[in-house]
Amino acid sequence: MRVKVNGNELYYSKLGKGAPLLLLHGHHLDGGMFDQIVAPLSLYYTVYVLDMRGHGLSQGEAAEHYQTEVEDLSAFINQVNIRGCYCFGFDAGGLVAMMLASQDQTVFQKLMVAGVFVNGNGIRSYHYLTEGFLRFLRMNRDSKVELSESFMSVDSLKAIKIPTYCVVGEKDWVKVEHVRWYSQIIPQGQLLVMPRQKHDSYAVKSFKLLNLMEDFFK
Repeated sequence: MRVKVNGNELYYSKLGKGAPLLLLHGHHLDGGMFDQIVAPLSLYYTVYVLDMRGHGLSQGEAAEHYQTEVEDLSAFINQVNIRGCYCFGFDAGGLVAMMLASQDQTVFQKLMVAGVFVNGNGIRSYHYLTEGFLRFLRMNRDSKVELSESFMSVDSLKAIKIPTYCVVGEKDWVKVEHVRWYSQIIPQGQLLVMPRQKHDSYAVKSFKLLNLMEDFFK
């Protein structure tokens, strides 16, 4: 399915019945990262999987600013009429969802994010020096936005009023202590550390978060 959002046609898939659950991919990825879990989730929810602009089957170039993605996400939710949905966001998709939740307290009912950092202190140095910096030098838009605009203030974190589950891998390049820190600032924040998991291993084309989602989004 396609919908016109802020000048670009965005692609999304829809499957199942029940309360709406929106899945948001990370940068350098698309909605295909959720292929393993869409069908089982669709037994309980109406699952929406969105390709953000410049990713997957959606039109346009990758956004130059996070706020552009926030505005796209808000417009998409309103156009397909799923305000008050559940939402899961991975990596940059999770940060975009958190930013929107801090600006609009009624857009989501519950939010789960995984592998998200909210300032530069949240990344292990080796990630800066390897993948992130190399992509930045190649003028990769996703990396440029991540390395220059991944920031939420304490006040904006406090403005997220809904139940928010913050997940991170034990061996993630996002620091566990960083996720613990911001999960304690969010008024209804919770933390879960996935044992022995790296950044992508538990969320990208994986079943490992399936039961957790089913339990949290009741």
